[in-house]
Amino acid sequence: MDWVKMATKRLVFFGMLLFLSFLFPGCQKSQEKALGEKELVRINDASISLEEFEQMLEKQPLEGKMKLLSEKGTRDFLENYVIPREALYQEAKIKGLDEKKEILTKIEDARRAILIDALLEEGLRGRGEVSEEEIGRYYKENQALFTEPQEIKIRQIVVNTEPALKEVVTKLSQGESFEKLASTYNIGKFKEDGGNLGYIRRGQLAPPFAQFEEAAFSLRKRGDISEVVSTPYGYHIIRLEDMRGSTLRPLNQVKERIRFFLQPKKKQEAYLAYVKEIRSKFKITINEKLWAEEEKKEVKPREGKK
Repeated sequence: MDWVKMATKRLVFFGMLLFLSFLFPGCQKSQEKALGEKELVRINDASISLEEFEQMLEKQPLEGKMKLLSEKGTRDFLENYVIPREALYQEAKIKGLDEKKEILTKIEDARRAILIDALLEEGLRGRGEVSEEEIGRYYKENQALFTEPQEIKIRQIVVNTEPALKEVVTKLSQGESFEKLASTYNIGKFKEDGGNLGYIRRGQLAPPFAQFEEAAFSLRKRGDISEVVSTPYGYHIIRLEDMRGSTLRPLNQVKERIRFFLQPKKKQEAYLAYVKEIRSKFKITINEKLWAEEEKKEVKPREGKK
């Protein structure tokens, strides 16, 4: 029959093709396009150039960049991040995930968020900065916040290991005597007189102890205890014993503290003003009837199982 002859001819033809493919295995490879001069890697038909790879390296956070300083680290990044990432992306497309409605919705949400962030970055540039005039005005109106004792008398607990620090913090929380713990745990000569340091003034301590000084002068009431402060000596906990005199800290000493305090409010005000400005450009119509109907709806509580 004709169909038998045709089938036989097809079998013979495919058989010859199979035989030739075994006979000349390099023919298929020779058809593959060679990598370009600046083409670093190809995954199927997707190509990643050396420039694109370098851009990926540059986008890594500082901690990640430190790991990429060596040749091995860079190669690991290529083998274990760049290539798998592209392969996973291609596999997702093969499975048609890029056509699913819920995925497309997420992509659109991400696209909108990126565009909005870019607009805000551009539109708010320079608007949320706290001026020198605003800092000066806040300083004059709130001088009580920057008035502190001229001298303070303090006592400290100072240890140089974390286990010792943990023990001290635990015992303090249980109400044990500050002086007794200082005499027991303090390192070196600081054991004397239960860690009593006497009176100190601003600027009296060396620069490495600036954080210690700040913590000490931030205490407001006799008996107040600071958070743990770290210095070259170790870990310190400070208690305020007494205060005498008063002094207003100069503006140049508290300027950055004021700026830090005012910045969030200034940025929020700038954001709200910018959004209002943008809204004014668009015609916005709310379906108040529909909104009122939705507000009237009551959600019936589910009946509990008996």
